[in-house]
Amino acid sequence: MDPDLQNNNQIYNNPYSSAEYEKAKLIKVLLIVVAVILTIIIVIALVPESQQNKYTQSATTAARKQIPDAKVSSVKVAGGFAIATVSDPSAQGQANAGNTTVFKVNKDGSMVQIASGSSFTPLALLGLGIPLATQAKLTGNDIVQIKQNLAQQCGYSEGTIGYTGFDGSFNPGGWQIDSATLSGLEQKLSNAITNQNANMKSDMAVICVNATQKNSNDTIDKTTYISTFTLQVQFITDNGTLTTHTVTFAIGPHHYRSYTLDGHDIL
Repeated sequence: MDPDLQNNNQIYNNPYSSAEYEKAKLIKVLLIVVAVILTIIIVIALVPESQQNKYTQSATTAARKQIPDAKVSSVKVAGGFAIATVSDPSAQGQANAGNTTVFKVNKDGSMVQIASGSSFTPLALLGLGIPLATQAKLTGNDIVQIKQNLAQQCGYSEGTIGYTGFDGSFNPGGWQIDSATLSGLEQKLSNAITNQNANMKSDMAVICVNATQKNSNDTIDKTTYISTFTLQVQFITDNGTLTTHTVTFAIGPHHYRSYTLDGHDIL
């Protein structure tokens, strides 16, 4: 066969040069990749929307057990809990504008409303059983910021244990702690907690003590005239672990003072 004729046949049989062929092949591959990416984006966009509708429906059902015509928006779910804005169209003021509402999410996806208010602090959410990591997901904040907010709320700073809630009124009778007595109580508790922290990992060190309004009491010994006051407090660690304890302080004649933590004297 004539070599020139053979070369001409090869040219006619391969309309693209090698470079053009590779370029066309690359474009084809890119088109396939783009199509796959667009499909994935569409699937990701549609699935959460469907799930989000389910979350909103569950939260609405739970909220309407408290407010018959409640409207629910901005539902976020994480770690078995949910936070949403719930408004009452028939109310005035804040309720009409919408309150932050917390729900417990059951395994079947249904929800139970557990708290509602204008806002919730990290400490309040811990009290509802919501860990710091879950709080971060629900609020859209970084876990570091959540920890900083908790420390600020408690008054913790550079190793100095923070105290909160002690300036309130306690039952029975709405008794309060005067500043001098509170200073002595905080000093005793700080000594006990500092000794405890020395044997703990840094993230398990107690950074805050919160006085609750539960199970408080006061008694007076009519023989010794010693008044004993009881408080339920929460110890909060750096990683957000919350434990409940009982604190007592007693005041009597001749500058008598006595303090206990979970039934043990603290000096």
